[in-house]
Amino acid sequence: MRALVWTAVGKVEVLDVEKPRLKPGWVLLRVKYSGICGSDVSGFLGKNELRKPPLIMGHEFTGVVEEAGPGVPKDVVGGLFAVNPIIGCGHCRYCRMGLKNLCVERKIIGIDYPGAYAEYVAAPYENLYRVTDPVRGALAEPLATSLRAVRLSGASLGDSVLVIGAGPIGAFAVKLLKLGGVRDLVVVDVNKNRLEWARRFGASRVIDRSGEEALNIVKGEYPEGFDVVIDAVGSEDARRLAIYAARRGGRVVFVGLHDNEVKIPGNVIVRNELEVKGSFSYTDEDFRRAVNLLEAGALDPNEGWVDIRPLERGQESFEELSGTSTRFIKIMLAPGD
Repeated sequence: MRALVWTAVGKVEVLDVEKPRLKPGWVLLRVKYSGICGSDVSGFLGKNELRKPPLIMGHEFTGVVEEAGPGVPKDVVGGLFAVNPIIGCGHCRYCRMGLKNLCVERKIIGIDYPGAYAEYVAAPYENLYRVTDPVRGALAEPLATSLRAVRLSGASLGDSVLVIGAGPIGAFAVKLLKLGGVRDLVVVDVNKNRLEWARRFGASRVIDRSGEEALNIVKGEYPEGFDVVIDAVGSEDARRLAIYAARRGGRVVFVGLHDNEVKIPGNVIVRNELEVKGSFSYTDEDFRRAVNLLEAGALDPNEGWVDIRPLERGQESFEELSGTSTRFIKIMLAPGD
């Protein structure tokens, strides 16, 4: 089968590879669409310690089941599904608590197993979620990530919220916060195209600056700081901005995965009694809710913020997303028929 393989830092190429072999309890899906995640871009740039080349990435996807492995009901064949790419062991304390995103033996399709930048991908039957639209369904994974970050932030009516980053996770967080009734909602990014989409998604104010420049602006307009800050970037500058922009006693959620080791102002966290939380991926319940929201029309990918491209444009797409000028919130790859 054809697959887009990450072969070296800064390089992906379409290659012929072996079709996945099924294990008991797994299915084989013909991929419809697979979104490019910011963590995939970090991997492409050699900045994500979980990803090692050669690797078929791609963990945000929909597909049609073509084959059911042993132990899987045959009536799933032909069905269209979104797939939760996180695979837990099923028996550790975290899996038993419904937190398989924290499983000590956690595996992820697109990292530990071949991903969906390919004609076919294998996945556990229990990770399938039936959907009606293949493009909307491929948004379930990033929407679930944003949903979890927003839930952990505790943002509520009357709060002021700063979202750092207007990529998919940040933009979807804006949409969810707006749906939740948050009105004082500021977004920081250096990509003016994405900021415009963030405004359409519900931001009350957008700032096209980063680092100290962004901090000076938000401090001028919000001298006490924000009740809640969500960092959907994960760079050192973004994390420092998040901490300095929060009010005393405020909440900061780190959901962006970019720089692994960073310097942050620890004394500010202590003296301002900040609540700092990490948010990684999502639970099964978050994923289910994301699918329900998409099925109800919470996001419309036909508005122009999604671009669908063939695998052959993978290198171009990764390079585009590595910069700051893309016109799109989400780029998806389609292997084609």
